[in-house]
Amino acid sequence: MTYTSFLVSEFLLIWRRKQDVINALLFFIIAVTLFPIGVSSSPEFLASAAGGIIWCAAVLAILMAVEGMFKEDFRDGSLEQWVVSGLSLPALILLKVVAQWLAFLLPLLGIMPLLSEMLFLPESSFWVLIMTFLLGTPSLFLIGVIGAALTVSLRQGAMLVMLLILPFYLPVIIFSTLAIQAAEANLPYSGQLALLSAMSLLSLVISPFMTAIAIKASAS
Repeated sequence: MTYTSFLVSEFLLIWRRKQDVINALLFFIIAVTLFPIGVSSSPEFLASAAGGIIWCAAVLAILMAVEGMFKEDFRDGSLEQWVVSGLSLPALILLKVVAQWLAFLLPLLGIMPLLSEMLFLPESSFWVLIMTFLLGTPSLFLIGVIGAALTVSLRQGAMLVMLLILPFYLPVIIFSTLAIQAAEANLPYSGQLALLSAMSLLSLVISPFMTAIAIKASAS
């Protein structure tokens, strides 16, 4: 097995198990759609809250996506094969995260214009919203897989994963919404984007190694 063949196999597995990605995306769409119905449909309110609504719904959808990321690999013995394959386990984990991130993010970006119009998000803020997703969601996936690896051997680990990693998601939500609000007010937002990039880079350095330790403990 090579890194390239592993990445290709991960995309094929995602295609076979596409219902998991579809469920997360449907949850995202439903959460965003129900918010105006349950809170307020006023254009003025929705325009100011659109960034926060979309980001909170995305975080919950990402939690759904990452919670079961290693479940099937644990059940069919793939995790043990990763450990003894002779390849770098952190690198394999990173490739799996990249595949899952792309499978989730690309469809999400495709429906983002429609949801933004529905929430009356100002045009000046739309591309800032896209940039926050591109810069912020990698850290959410990288942080999330640590919790997923820690609870992979548990039968009911979803709530535990949420409790473990949700506090670490808060800075990403805060700086993303601050950047969108700054764009709406015609204020500089490069600082918030830089912080999102820094958090993703820090997660990129730490997460694969911490996840590898948790997987080795679960697979042993």
